[in-house]
Amino acid sequence: MSKYVNILELKNKVYKKKIGAYSLYFSAEETYLPNSLVLSYYKALLKGLKTRYPIKRNEIKEIAADFADEIKFSFSPKIYKQLKNLKAHPISKIHLEIFKNFYPAYDIFQPNIEISILEVDNEGKKAIYRFRNSIFLENNEDYIYHLYFMSGLTQGILSRELKTEVICNIENYHISDDKKDSYFDISLRIK
Repeated sequence: MSKYVNILELKNKVYKKKIGAYSLYFSAEETYLPNSLVLSYYKALLKGLKTRYPIKRNEIKEIAADFADEIKFSFSPKIYKQLKNLKAHPISKIHLEIFKNFYPAYDIFQPNIEISILEVDNEGKKAIYRFRNSIFLENNEDYIYHLYFMSGLTQGILSRELKTEVICNIENYHISDDKKDSYFDISLRIK
């Protein structure tokens, strides 16, 4: 094993730190920033967007949809299998349930977000989802742009993966003093 670790070290894939008698190896390719630091930068960006572009929420959505291809997501094989299943079959309530499983894979700040389906149209082409437990709905409207950003990103990712036009819209949101009463609703429509 040491032979392979040394090769990786020579190729600058790993680096070594000596701690006492032990050597610890770390990946040289990935650096992990604390989520709280990244989140604070992101919230500051959202606040700046709100200040500069106070009524251009849909433009934020369109920007996010446009660059969805540039963001590198790593869905699990299970998610890709579910997406493949979506492509092969008519949309139904069961298929729309899959959305709840893969949304947290790319909304990196909200792994514990709660998603439920409010309604599905008779044709099974449109669903409205309610999101709760969002850190962006904590009695502060500065971060509403996150909802528009994520709806655009969702629209871009689903359109790319399903190879058909998907429209994602913010339908409603409610900010309350009590976080558990706050929510936002988005709709997905597959053409």
